Amino acid sequence: MTASPSSSGAVEPATTTDPAADEREVFRRDGVVRWDHVLTPGQVADLRVSVERAFFDDGRPAEGVRDLSERRGRPLDLALLQKVNLWRSDEACEAQVRRPDLYRRVEALLGGPVRLFRDHSFYKPAGKGERSRLVLHQDNRYWHLSPPEAVTVWMALDDATPENGCVQYVLGSHRWGRVEHTRPEEGAVLVEARSEREPVEYPVPAGSALVHHANTLHGSGPNLTDGPRRAYALVFVRADVSARGEAMTGVPLAADLAR
Repeated sequence: MTASPSSSGAVEPATTTDPAADEREVFRRDGVVRWDHVLTPGQVADLRVSVERAFFDDGRPAEGVRDLSERRGRPLDLALLQKVNLWRSDEACEAQVRRPDLYRRVEALLGGPVRLFRDHSFYKPAGKGERSRLVLHQDNRYWHLSPPEAVTVWMALDDATPENGCVQYVLGSHRWGRVEHTRPEEGAVLVEARSEREPVEYPVPAGSALVHHANTLHGSGPNLTDGPRRAYALVFVRADVSARGEAMTGVPLAADLAR
């Protein structure tokens, strides 16, 4: 199912540019909200350069790049790439981390001050087919946050479409608590959740963002096009959240980074 105008018969995504009460209601209901025009064309261009530099070194994966399509004991496919904490060594990414408008909008969703948990980027190269699919999952299956009051601000650096693997969400699943995950096949790095409810595709243009809760089930289809599908994301946690039972006092407050 693809999120599209209701006249087509598909589910219509709740989209708003109001950062106040209506946006919070959409987020509470669906576990995801769309923010349009988060990045200017110039910022998109700068972040594309940053991502290419962060992921590749002379045509090979750069240091710190992880292949999430990896199956242990098999050659790497390099079909679903991730890199974390780009902002610590890249000016364009650092500029996004320090944006007060973003963290204040997140604070309105989570109901209090927030910390920057991490930034990261996902890269789906062209020509990898089904191996570039990201299986359905909850972020908090990996992060172990308590309470799970965290959001990812996922910013498209290319037009994200059903053909190149736009994000899919199971709407309202953030209210289900922790969902069981299993490995889809032996040796897989990622674990997968199952849902009887069909996920909804959220195609967005480059420069727009999808903001989802840490417990919202989501994934993405394969990139079946001849170009890459790139995204840059910021992850914020409410300031009172702990990780694996430990206070996150060593994680910077977003307000301090923005000063």
